[in-house]
Amino acid sequence: MSLARKLDGLASVWLFFWLSFFALYVHFGGKPFAGLVLLLGGVGWGVWLMRRDALPVMDRALIIPAAAFLLFFGWLSLSGMWGLSDRGTGYRLAAQVILMAAVPALLLTRTAWQRTLLSQILIATALAGVAIMALDMASGYGINLFFDPVGAEESLNKRQGDAEMNMGRGHVVYAVMTPLFLALFATRLPRGRALPTAIIFIALLLIGTLLNRLSIVPVILILAAPLAFIGYKSPLWGLRLSLVALAGSILLAPIVGIIARSASDGVMARLPMSWDHRLRMWDYSLSQISEAPIIGQGLDSSRIFQEGFTTRIGVDVPFVSLHPHNIGLQTWMEAGLIGAVLFTLAIISLYGPLRRLAGDHAWRGAAVAGVLMSVAVASAVTVGAWQYWWWGVIGLALSLIVLIPTELTLSSPDVAT
Repeated sequence: MSLARKLDGLASVWLFFWLSFFALYVHFGGKPFAGLVLLLGGVGWGVWLMRRDALPVMDRALIIPAAAFLLFFGWLSLSGMWGLSDRGTGYRLAAQVILMAAVPALLLTRTAWQRTLLSQILIATALAGVAIMALDMASGYGINLFFDPVGAEESLNKRQGDAEMNMGRGHVVYAVMTPLFLALFATRLPRGRALPTAIIFIALLLIGTLLNRLSIVPVILILAAPLAFIGYKSPLWGLRLSLVALAGSILLAPIVGIIARSASDGVMARLPMSWDHRLRMWDYSLSQISEAPIIGQGLDSSRIFQEGFTTRIGVDVPFVSLHPHNIGLQTWMEAGLIGAVLFTLAIISLYGPLRRLAGDHAWRGAAVAGVLMSVAVASAVTVGAWQYWWWGVIGLALSLIVLIPTELTLSSPDVAT
């Protein structure tokens, strides 16, 4: 047996094993996705290097994005010289993106039946995942506490708070991947089962979200739906519009700060406390951006700001809680105009590879556009810019679109379509 065949076998086992635990990764906040992408990407590069004859398109399609992200991460790492970071964050993110780039090749070199099986595993774990999360929320985190009981020295409230935060992130992960799952339901399930399965999935996701008091998930679903529809009707325009939305959320992020600053006290008083805090955070971020608009305050500087305010219930909290909960504002604040422009160009540079990924297939077009728009919305209100797990989620979500069947023709007959 040749080395390439042995590596292919290892890659298949690797994929089946890691995707089988998909619901577990999400249930505990999605953080394992950072390491998962590293492992899958490492194997993916090995497969691609040994089977370049099967996927020669990978050579040219990634050159421009590679250069664009190299420039961005180079500037990001340089900004660590005048920020809190030791520049390691930029280097590690660059390594993660390099590894993520090989995950589609790992999936594309699976046979047709292997991709079908991987799709069924992903569908089953996604459905089970949203059901378990809804049940866990309804039982007061009973599933969490059953498998990991509270010790004598532990606080029940703290454990429940940690579980609530983890499942909040998990619900965001499911929301971002919903366009992918809906496309898999439509193309991988027998006719007549796709629509009921989609309804059950979304219902369970929303029930868990309602119990978790997480308003951002319905917002993600509502705003991503039109882009997914456009992507279904026209994969080309769906991709263009969703990429513009994602790039615009970075380059035009200071507008969010301006809007937050204009909110009156009366408006703030009527908002939930989480949104009140976000508006104050974005207003404060705009002030920090104005102090160093070109080069920024430096990588990870968001974590050093100590100024705070007193909430309506009399609790003192910092304006910025670890990060501004808006990736565009964080980029501007830490890397300045230079970083924001480079990040925007890096996002736009993904057009070529994503165009090849979507092709002219309706469901792939819907998934690509829907996932990109979901990422744009979630990035604008909840996650940190340099969180490795978030980059891993994005990379894995886009890579798994390869599992959606299409008539895409590759250059070698031994790579199934």
